[in-house]
Amino acid sequence: MRWSQPSLTPQGGREITLARVIETIDRTAPETKAALADELGLSEHYLSELLQELKGRGIVRKGYVVDDVAVYDHSPTLSELHTDDGAMYTRLVEQLERLEAVTTDQYRAARTQFAGDDPDQSADDLEPLANERCLVVLQELKSMTLTTDWPGNRVASDFGIIATNLEIIGDRACYIADIAAKMEMESVGIVHDHVLDIFDGGLDIHDAVVDVLFDADAGRLDDLYAVEDEVHRQLDELFELVTAYDPEMYGQLATMTRALERTIYYWVHTAEMAARIHVGLEPDHIPT
Repeated sequence: MRWSQPSLTPQGGREITLARVIETIDRTAPETKAALADELGLSEHYLSELLQELKGRGIVRKGYVVDDVAVYDHSPTLSELHTDDGAMYTRLVEQLERLEAVTTDQYRAARTQFAGDDPDQSADDLEPLANERCLVVLQELKSMTLTTDWPGNRVASDFGIIATNLEIIGDRACYIADIAAKMEMESVGIVHDHVLDIFDGGLDIHDAVVDVLFDADAGRLDDLYAVEDEVHRQLDELFELVTAYDPEMYGQLATMTRALERTIYYWVHTAEMAARIHVGLEPDHIPT
């Protein structure tokens, strides 16, 4: 499938109601049709018609469970970003790329600072730009939510999570850089090289994330998970190594290690969200 130009007219009333039914099931997991009708403010008769349609499309299963795969299969906005013909999606991709670039620069700057060198621009210096670019993406997604037929609003929501993940990665980079600035590097010893190896593993994961997000290469998830496993092994070793230091240094190293761990998590989560957007499947169901 290809990315398509979104509708610039409001959704029809029935489509809006169908979207409300799905979102309410997702949010409240009602046990009975009566409870769902009461939550929505609809008659049970009309709700039965809506549920019959959603069940026929495979979006809602018996027991009122939303099938995310079916939701994405019915979205007109799924496919490879780089094949987009619509101006809105072109803007969105460009803005996401700009956001991703600056938050990755923040991560690289934190690594440079921990290594004992001076980055061209510090993670803190880049933070206002990262915040500005994230806001631009979220504004674009707000417009996309208002002008795209359901279930494009769910796709926009997932892109919002991706944008927020990227911003958090930049925040973590600032935090790591601040800790590194307080450390006496000569006191870090063997841990120093170990931390740099983890930084580099993070960059390898980042490369896979970019391929999944911007090139729709879901097959890169296998590579990503392999590197993630190795990085987590290194993180476990690092947590053990830092216990050999005095309490103050231990606190700094343990905090930095946890921040690196969270950065890896947000990159992996971003790749998984992007893969689901592209192919409509959960990551563990994607053949690679």
